[in-house]
Amino acid sequence: MRRVWGLLVRPAVLMVAVCIPVAGCSNVCPAIGWVNSITVELAGDVSRVDTVQLCADGACSELRPEPGTAAPRIVVTTPLDARAPHTPEAQPTMAPFYAERIDADTWRFTVSMSSPDHVTAKALSATGDVLAEKESDLDWKRVGGSAQCGGPVEASPVELTVRPRL
Repeated sequence: MRRVWGLLVRPAVLMVAVCIPVAGCSNVCPAIGWVNSITVELAGDVSRVDTVQLCADGACSELRPEPGTAAPRIVVTTPLDARAPHTPEAQPTMAPFYAERIDADTWRFTVSMSSPDHVTAKALSATGDVLAEKESDLDWKRVGGSAQCGGPVEASPVELTVRPRL
C-alpha cells in the first residue's frame, strides 16, 4: 500500500511544483479587437460647419453609416467567374476611420486598432468649402487593456477654430 501511495503522491507533488510557477507566469491576452478614438473640438463660428473630416496617411474619414443603411457588399465568386475575362470594378473599401457628431462643436473619430502620429482636421461647409484646416501631431494615452496585450487608446483633442465669415 505504501508503495502504491508513493507512486501516486510523488508524481502529483512534482506536477504541482512545476505547474504552479509556470501558470503564474502565463500572459494570456483576451480576444484582440478594439477601437481607438480622436476628438476634434470646434471653436469660433461653428454654425456654418456641416461636417468635420480627419485625414491621415493619404486617407480621410467618412461619416459613420446610419443604422439600417446598406452595408458594404460582399462579392462571392464561383469557378465560372474565374474563367471570365477580368473587368476591373471599383470595390467598396472601408474608411480608415469614421466620424460621429457628438454635439455642435465636438466630433469623435474612431480608428480601428491603429494610432496615426499625424492628422489633418478640416471643417467643411454643406457645399464642401474648407472653413478651417489644421495639421496636428497626436499624443495617445491608453484608456483600456494593458501594455502587454494592447487595448484602446485616445488621442489628445484636436482644436480647430472656424473664423467668422467676412
